[in-house]
Amino acid sequence: MKKVVFFTDIKKLHDALSNFNIQSFSEKTVPIKLHMGEKKNKYFPKPDFVKHVVGELKKVNADPYLFDTTVAYSGLRHSKHGYEKLAKIHGFIPKNVGCNVIIDDAGIPVTVENRDYEVADHIYNSTHIFAVSHVKGHVATGMGGAIKNFGMGGVTKETKQKMHHGSRPIRKKDNCTYCGVCAEACPFNSIIVKGNKWDQNMRKCFGCGVCVDVCKEKALSYMDADFQYVLACSAKACVQDKNVIYLNELKRIARSCDCDPFAGPVICPDIGYLVSDDPVAIDKASLDLINDVKKDVFVKENKISPVKQIKYGEEIGLGSSSYQLIEI
Repeated sequence: MKKVVFFTDIKKLHDALSNFNIQSFSEKTVPIKLHMGEKKNKYFPKPDFVKHVVGELKKVNADPYLFDTTVAYSGLRHSKHGYEKLAKIHGFIPKNVGCNVIIDDAGIPVTVENRDYEVADHIYNSTHIFAVSHVKGHVATGMGGAIKNFGMGGVTKETKQKMHHGSRPIRKKDNCTYCGVCAEACPFNSIIVKGNKWDQNMRKCFGCGVCVDVCKEKALSYMDADFQYVLACSAKACVQDKNVIYLNELKRIARSCDCDPFAGPVICPDIGYLVSDDPVAIDKASLDLINDVKKDVFVKENKISPVKQIKYGEEIGLGSSSYQLIEI
Protein backbone atom coordinates (compact mmCIF):
# COMPACT_ATOMS: atom_id res chain seq x y z
CA MET A 1 0.00 0.00 0.00
CA LYS A 2 1.48 3.33 -1.13
CA LYS A 3 1.90 6.33 1.15
CA VAL A 4 0.04 9.54 0.28
CA VAL A 5 0.52 12.50 2.60
CA PHE A 6 -2.27 15.10 2.88
CA PHE A 7 -1.92 18.63 4.26
CA THR A 8 -3.67 21.98 3.90
CA ASP A 9 -0.84 24.43 4.69
CA ILE A 10 1.95 24.66 2.11
CA LYS A 11 4.35 25.39 4.97
CA LYS A 12 4.04 21.69 5.84
CA LEU A 13 5.58 20.67 2.51
CA HIS A 14 8.94 20.03 4.19
CA ASP A 15 7.34 17.65 6.69
CA ALA A 16 5.41 15.90 3.93
CA LEU A 17 8.56 15.35 1.86
CA SER A 18 10.35 13.81 4.85
CA ASN A 19 8.09 10.78 4.34
CA PHE A 20 9.81 10.10 1.02
CA ASN A 21 13.40 9.81 -0.17
CA ILE A 22 13.95 13.51 -0.84
CA GLN A 23 17.61 13.12 0.21
CA SER A 24 18.24 11.05 -2.93
CA PHE A 25 17.74 14.27 -4.94
CA SER A 26 20.94 15.70 -3.42
CA GLU A 27 23.50 16.84 -6.01
CA LYS A 28 21.06 16.01 -8.84
CA THR A 29 19.85 18.30 -11.60
CA VAL A 30 16.09 18.04 -11.21
CA PRO A 31 13.33 19.06 -13.64
CA ILE A 32 10.18 20.25 -11.88
CA LYS A 33 7.50 19.08 -14.29
CA LEU A 34 4.51 21.41 -14.31
CA HIS A 35 2.03 23.17 -16.57
CA MET A 36 2.72 26.92 -16.60
CA GLY A 37 -0.71 27.81 -17.96
CA GLU A 38 -2.33 28.71 -21.25
CA LYS A 39 -2.82 32.37 -22.14
CA LYS A 40 -5.86 33.79 -20.29
CA ASN A 41 -6.12 30.73 -18.02
CA LYS A 42 -6.15 31.77 -14.35
CA TYR A 43 -6.05 28.43 -12.51
CA PHE A 44 -2.57 27.02 -13.23
CA PRO A 45 -0.01 26.56 -10.38
CA LYS A 46 1.26 29.97 -9.27
CA PRO A 47 4.92 31.03 -9.06
CA ASP A 48 4.81 31.70 -5.31
CA PHE A 49 3.51 28.15 -4.74
CA VAL A 50 6.13 26.60 -7.04
CA LYS A 51 8.85 28.58 -5.24
CA HIS A 52 8.22 26.43 -2.15
CA VAL A 53 9.12 23.32 -4.16
CA VAL A 54 12.26 24.95 -5.54
CA GLY A 55 13.26 25.90 -2.01
CA GLU A 56 12.82 22.37 -0.66
CA LEU A 57 14.95 20.92 -3.46
CA LYS A 58 17.67 23.47 -2.82
CA LYS A 59 17.67 22.52 0.86
CA VAL A 60 18.96 19.08 -0.14
CA ASN A 61 21.50 20.63 -2.55
CA ALA A 62 19.61 19.73 -5.69
CA ASP A 63 19.76 21.92 -8.81
CA PRO A 64 16.12 22.39 -9.92
CA TYR A 65 14.59 23.97 -13.00
CA LEU A 66 10.99 24.34 -14.16
CA PHE A 67 10.12 22.18 -17.13
CA ASP A 68 7.37 21.57 -19.69
CA THR A 69 6.89 20.68 -23.37
CA THR A 70 5.43 22.43 -26.39
CA VAL A 71 1.87 21.62 -27.48
CA ALA A 72 0.32 20.40 -30.73
CA TYR A 73 -2.33 23.13 -31.08
CA SER A 74 -1.68 26.70 -32.23
CA GLY A 75 -0.75 29.47 -29.79
CA LEU A 76 2.25 30.67 -27.82
CA ARG A 77 2.94 27.25 -26.30
CA HIS A 78 3.29 25.65 -29.75
CA SER A 79 6.96 26.71 -29.91
CA LYS A 80 9.78 26.81 -27.38
CA HIS A 81 10.21 30.56 -27.81
CA GLY A 82 6.49 31.19 -27.47
CA TYR A 83 6.15 29.07 -24.33
CA GLU A 84 9.19 30.75 -22.76
CA LYS A 85 7.52 34.10 -23.45
CA LEU A 86 4.23 32.97 -21.89
CA ALA A 87 6.04 31.55 -18.86
CA LYS A 88 7.52 34.99 -18.24
CA ILE A 89 4.11 36.62 -18.65
CA HIS A 90 2.76 34.26 -15.98
CA GLY A 91 5.59 35.13 -13.61
CA PHE A 92 7.82 32.08 -14.01
CA ILE A 93 11.16 33.88 -13.92
CA PRO A 94 14.22 33.22 -11.73
CA LYS A 95 13.47 36.25 -9.56
CA ASN A 96 10.05 34.86 -8.65
CA VAL A 97 10.66 31.11 -8.47
CA GLY A 98 14.39 30.82 -7.75
CA CYS A 99 15.39 28.81 -10.84
CA ASN A 100 15.38 28.77 -14.64
CA VAL A 101 12.71 27.54 -17.05
CA ILE A 102 13.41 24.99 -19.80
CA ILE A 103 10.96 24.01 -22.55
CA ASP A 104 11.47 20.90 -24.69
CA ASP A 105 10.38 20.36 -28.30
CA ALA A 106 12.15 17.08 -29.06
CA GLY A 107 12.18 13.61 -27.58
CA ILE A 108 13.45 10.04 -27.61
CA PRO A 109 11.20 7.02 -28.34
CA VAL A 110 10.36 4.74 -25.41
CA THR A 111 8.28 1.60 -25.92
CA VAL A 112 5.48 0.76 -23.49
CA GLU A 113 2.87 -1.93 -24.17
CA ASN A 114 4.05 -2.25 -27.81
CA ARG A 115 3.63 1.47 -28.60
CA ASP A 116 6.34 4.11 -28.92
CA TYR A 117 6.13 7.42 -27.05
CA GLU A 118 8.65 10.21 -27.67
CA VAL A 119 9.67 11.22 -24.16
CA ALA A 120 10.98 14.79 -23.87
CA ASP A 121 14.78 14.94 -23.88
CA HIS A 122 15.16 16.44 -20.40
CA ILE A 123 12.74 13.93 -18.86
CA TYR A 124 14.43 11.03 -20.62
CA ASN A 125 17.90 12.10 -19.46
CA SER A 126 16.91 12.77 -15.83
CA THR A 127 17.24 10.26 -13.02
CA HIS A 128 15.25 12.36 -10.52
CA ILE A 129 12.09 14.37 -11.25
CA PHE A 130 9.71 16.43 -9.12
CA ALA A 131 6.13 16.66 -10.42
CA VAL A 132 3.83 19.56 -9.57
CA SER A 133 0.33 18.77 -10.81
CA HIS A 134 -2.69 21.04 -10.52
CA VAL A 135 -5.76 18.78 -10.22
CA LYS A 136 -8.71 19.96 -12.27
CA GLY A 137 -11.32 18.71 -14.71
CA HIS A 138 -10.61 17.79 -18.32
CA VAL A 139 -12.91 17.40 -21.31
CA ALA A 140 -11.14 14.28 -22.64
CA THR A 141 -10.07 12.50 -19.44
CA GLY A 142 -12.53 13.70 -16.81
CA MET A 143 -9.68 14.84 -14.57
CA GLY A 144 -6.11 15.97 -15.03
CA GLY A 145 -3.55 15.13 -12.32
CA ALA A 146 -0.15 13.48 -12.06
CA ILE A 147 -0.83 10.87 -14.74
CA LYS A 148 -1.88 13.48 -17.28
CA ASN A 149 0.98 15.79 -16.27
CA PHE A 150 3.38 13.24 -17.74
CA GLY A 151 1.14 11.30 -20.12
CA MET A 152 0.43 14.38 -22.19
CA GLY A 153 2.90 16.93 -20.83
CA GLY A 154 6.02 14.78 -20.86
CA VAL A 155 6.06 13.86 -24.54
CA THR A 156 6.54 15.60 -27.89
CA LYS A 157 3.76 17.28 -29.83
CA GLU A 158 4.00 14.54 -32.47
CA THR A 159 3.24 11.90 -29.82
CA LYS A 160 0.41 14.03 -28.43
CA GLN A 161 -1.20 14.22 -31.86
CA LYS A 162 -0.77 10.49 -32.42
CA MET A 163 -2.44 9.69 -29.10
CA HIS A 164 -5.44 11.91 -29.79
CA HIS A 165 -5.89 10.72 -33.36
CA GLY A 166 -5.66 7.05 -32.36
CA SER A 167 -8.49 7.52 -29.87
CA ARG A 168 -11.00 8.72 -32.45
CA PRO A 169 -13.98 6.44 -33.12
CA ILE A 170 -14.63 4.07 -36.01
CA ARG A 171 -18.27 3.13 -36.67
CA LYS A 172 -19.57 -0.35 -37.51
CA LYS A 173 -22.53 0.65 -39.66
CA ASP A 174 -24.35 -2.68 -39.32
CA ASN A 175 -24.41 -2.36 -35.51
CA CYS A 176 -25.68 1.23 -35.44
CA THR A 177 -29.35 1.78 -34.52
CA TYR A 178 -29.14 5.57 -34.99
CA CYS A 179 -30.31 6.12 -31.43
CA GLY A 180 -28.31 9.35 -31.15
CA VAL A 181 -26.86 8.60 -27.71
CA CYS A 182 -23.30 9.13 -29.00
CA ALA A 183 -24.22 12.53 -30.43
CA GLU A 184 -25.84 13.61 -27.16
CA ALA A 185 -22.79 12.52 -25.15
CA CYS A 186 -20.12 14.06 -27.40
CA PRO A 187 -18.68 17.10 -25.55
CA PHE A 188 -17.41 18.59 -28.83
CA ASN A 189 -20.59 18.20 -30.91
CA SER A 190 -18.62 16.31 -33.53
CA ILE A 191 -21.32 13.66 -34.14
CA ILE A 192 -24.65 14.36 -35.82
CA VAL A 193 -27.46 11.77 -36.00
CA LYS A 194 -30.62 12.60 -37.95
CA GLY A 195 -33.07 9.85 -38.80
CA ASN A 196 -31.04 7.04 -40.35
CA LYS A 197 -28.06 9.25 -41.09
CA TRP A 198 -24.90 9.26 -38.93
CA ASP A 199 -22.12 11.75 -39.60
CA GLN A 200 -19.01 12.99 -37.82
CA ASN A 201 -16.82 16.06 -38.17
CA MET A 202 -13.34 14.70 -37.45
CA ARG A 203 -11.95 18.23 -37.18
CA LYS A 204 -14.07 18.71 -34.06
CA CYS A 205 -13.31 15.27 -32.56
CA PHE A 206 -10.89 15.33 -29.62
CA GLY A 207 -10.57 11.57 -29.26
CA CYS A 208 -12.01 11.48 -25.74
CA GLY A 209 -13.83 8.16 -26.22
CA VAL A 210 -17.10 9.19 -24.58
CA CYS A 211 -19.06 8.08 -27.64
CA VAL A 212 -17.43 4.63 -27.54
CA ASP A 213 -18.25 4.27 -23.84
CA VAL A 214 -21.93 5.14 -24.17
CA CYS A 215 -22.73 3.05 -27.27
CA LYS A 216 -24.63 0.01 -26.00
CA GLU A 217 -24.75 -1.50 -29.49
CA LYS A 218 -20.92 -1.66 -29.73
CA ALA A 219 -21.18 0.22 -33.00
CA LEU A 220 -18.17 2.41 -32.15
CA SER A 221 -14.58 1.38 -31.47
CA TYR A 222 -11.23 3.19 -31.28
CA MET A 223 -8.94 3.64 -34.27
CA ASP A 224 -6.16 2.45 -31.96
CA ALA A 225 -6.96 2.56 -28.23
CA ASP A 226 -8.78 4.36 -25.43
CA PHE A 227 -7.18 7.77 -24.89
CA GLN A 228 -6.93 7.22 -21.13
CA TYR A 229 -5.12 3.93 -21.74
CA VAL A 230 -2.44 5.48 -23.98
CA LEU A 231 -2.25 8.39 -21.54
CA ALA A 232 -1.27 5.99 -18.74
CA CYS A 233 1.19 4.22 -21.05
CA SER A 234 2.75 7.53 -22.04
CA ALA A 235 3.13 8.51 -18.38
CA LYS A 236 4.88 5.20 -17.71
CA ALA A 237 7.25 5.86 -20.61
CA CYS A 238 8.23 9.13 -18.90
CA VAL A 239 8.71 7.97 -15.31
CA GLN A 240 9.60 4.28 -15.32
CA ASP A 241 12.92 3.48 -13.60
CA LYS A 242 13.20 7.07 -12.32
CA ASN A 243 13.01 8.61 -8.84
CA VAL A 244 9.93 10.81 -8.89
CA ILE A 245 8.11 12.69 -6.14
CA TYR A 246 4.60 13.88 -6.96
CA LEU A 247 2.86 16.92 -5.48
CA ASN A 248 -0.82 17.40 -6.35
CA GLU A 249 -2.45 20.76 -5.69
CA LEU A 250 -6.17 20.44 -5.02
CA LYS A 251 -7.08 24.10 -5.26
CA ARG A 252 -8.86 26.22 -7.88
CA ILE A 253 -10.41 22.97 -9.14
CA ALA A 254 -11.93 24.17 -12.40
CA ARG A 255 -14.20 22.42 -14.88
CA SER A 256 -11.52 22.27 -17.55
CA CYS A 257 -7.76 22.00 -18.04
CA ASP A 258 -5.03 24.62 -17.54
CA CYS A 259 -4.67 24.41 -21.36
CA ASP A 260 -8.12 25.98 -21.67
CA PRO A 261 -8.24 29.82 -21.70
CA PHE A 262 -11.84 29.55 -20.47
CA ALA A 263 -11.46 26.70 -17.98
CA GLY A 264 -13.91 27.95 -15.38
CA PRO A 265 -15.96 27.81 -13.36
CA VAL A 266 -14.43 26.37 -10.21
CA ILE A 267 -16.48 23.22 -9.53
CA CYS A 268 -15.15 22.15 -6.11
CA PRO A 269 -13.95 24.02 -3.00
CA ASP A 270 -10.23 24.09 -2.21
CA ILE A 271 -9.05 20.96 -0.39
CA GLY A 272 -5.27 21.08 0.04
CA TYR A 273 -2.16 19.25 -1.12
CA LEU A 274 -1.01 15.65 -1.55
CA VAL A 275 2.50 14.19 -1.83
CA SER A 276 3.45 10.66 -2.88
CA ASP A 277 6.03 8.70 -4.85
CA ASP A 278 3.30 6.89 -6.80
CA PRO A 279 1.35 8.68 -9.60
CA VAL A 280 -1.59 6.27 -9.56
CA ALA A 281 -1.98 6.40 -5.77
CA ILE A 282 -1.82 10.20 -5.62
CA ASP A 283 -4.38 10.62 -8.41
CA LYS A 284 -6.70 8.06 -6.79
CA ALA A 285 -6.39 9.85 -3.45
CA SER A 286 -7.02 13.20 -5.16
CA LEU A 287 -10.15 11.85 -6.84
CA ASP A 288 -11.40 10.30 -3.60
CA LEU A 289 -10.95 13.55 -1.65
CA ILE A 290 -12.75 15.53 -4.34
CA ASN A 291 -15.60 12.99 -4.49
CA ASP A 292 -15.94 13.28 -0.71
CA VAL A 293 -16.66 16.99 -1.18
CA LYS A 294 -18.47 16.98 -4.55
CA LYS A 295 -19.57 13.46 -5.49
CA ASP A 296 -18.77 12.51 -9.11
CA VAL A 297 -18.27 16.16 -10.03
CA PHE A 298 -15.87 15.41 -12.91
CA VAL A 299 -18.26 12.87 -14.46
CA LYS A 300 -21.17 15.29 -14.14
CA GLU A 301 -19.24 18.19 -15.66
CA ASN A 302 -17.26 16.39 -18.39
CA LYS A 303 -19.33 13.26 -19.07
CA ILE A 304 -16.35 10.95 -18.69
CA SER A 305 -14.91 9.06 -15.73
CA PRO A 306 -11.30 9.74 -14.70
CA VAL A 307 -11.26 6.36 -12.95
CA LYS A 308 -10.25 4.81 -16.28
CA GLN A 309 -6.78 6.35 -16.31
CA ILE A 310 -6.23 5.14 -12.73
CA LYS A 311 -7.42 1.63 -13.61
CA TYR A 312 -5.25 1.49 -16.73
CA GLY A 313 -2.26 2.89 -14.83
CA GLU A 314 -2.52 0.08 -12.31
CA GLU A 315 -2.98 -2.56 -15.03
CA ILE A 316 0.22 -1.60 -16.86
CA GLY A 317 2.33 -1.27 -13.69
CA LEU A 318 2.54 2.53 -13.54
CA GLY A 319 1.52 2.44 -9.88
CA SER A 320 -1.02 1.24 -7.34
CA SER A 321 -4.49 2.52 -6.55
CA SER A 322 -4.20 1.17 -2.99
CA TYR A 323 -2.90 3.83 -0.64
CA GLN A 324 -2.56 4.87 2.97
CA LEU A 325 -3.58 8.47 3.54
CA ILE A 326 -1.41 10.21 6.14
CA GLU A 327 -2.70 13.58 7.33
CA ILE A 328 -0.24 16.09 8.79
